[in-house]
Amino acid sequence: MLRFTLRRLALIPLLLWGIVTIAFFLSRSVSSNPLVTIVGERNLGNPDVVAAATRRWGLDKSLPEQYWVYLSNLVHGDLGTSFRTKSPVLDDLGARLPATLELAFTALVIAVVLGTLGGVVAARNKGRAADGVLRVAALAGSSLPVFWVGLIFLFVFYATLGIAPSPGRLSARVIPPPDVTGFYTVDSLLAGDWPLFTDAFAHLLMPAFIMSLALLGTVIRLVRSQMLEEQGADYVRTARAKGMARGQVLNRHVLKNAITPVVTLIGVSVGLLIMGAVLIETIFSWNGIGTYAVESSRGLDFPAITGVCLVGGVLFLLGNLLTDIAYATIDPRVRLS
Repeated sequence: MLRFTLRRLALIPLLLWGIVTIAFFLSRSVSSNPLVTIVGERNLGNPDVVAAATRRWGLDKSLPEQYWVYLSNLVHGDLGTSFRTKSPVLDDLGARLPATLELAFTALVIAVVLGTLGGVVAARNKGRAADGVLRVAALAGSSLPVFWVGLIFLFVFYATLGIAPSPGRLSARVIPPPDVTGFYTVDSLLAGDWPLFTDAFAHLLMPAFIMSLALLGTVIRLVRSQMLEEQGADYVRTARAKGMARGQVLNRHVLKNAITPVVTLIGVSVGLLIMGAVLIETIFSWNGIGTYAVESSRGLDFPAITGVCLVGGVLFLLGNLLTDIAYATIDPRVRLS
């Protein structure tokens, strides 16, 4: 197991280098001028200000030189300074990443729990009304655009019915909890502030549910198909022949084998959920790295754009690494690949 893990770990730096390289050159391939963000439109006509800013931010160097400087700084843990905020990109990402992680992990829990239950119910009621309803719901969740669903939910439950909280992580004029983990729900519990926890959880629930819809539909279909496939296996017929009830066979044996492919799906989905949070965070005014990426792209904030891609790559690769380790633990044959 140790050798298997070390082999996977050895590939991560190379993959991250590829991600950084692609993000670096793609972000600088646009024809717009980042000096608009740095000095502002009013100062673009001032050659002294433009020249000073160009030297200050290293834009007077050739692209290969800028790339080398960025890599040299990156090796020392320096992701550069944001053109917009004038703060280190690492500090900006550290302040916003917990909000995105809280949203993504909640969405992941919703998708896995509800998706597994839905898949089990659909498989146990194959051909019945419950199966049909769940299959249609799974297809709709996987097909409908999240931005459209988010806007519809806001219009119906917030603007029309008034039963959902306003966009944002907390209600207006509510003071955030002391910063321990960056997760408002966790930090409010650590502070023993139940009203604050209720407010934070209420704001978290709807965007997390909408964010989970695509993965939720996929988990339902995957669990259902795997359970139906496993029900025809020899060990199921043997267990039934020995007198074991159908429900016991499904819950004790079939579900255990059917849930294994979900492990792979979870590992891949962690990074995808985090990097796919752009639309949800924009719609629900969620101050995470998704909105940070949008703001950085609008302002041609090269260091911030590359930093977001790097963080997304790290999270995606870690998710895949944990998936490989989990699979190797479950099935030792994987270690030989």
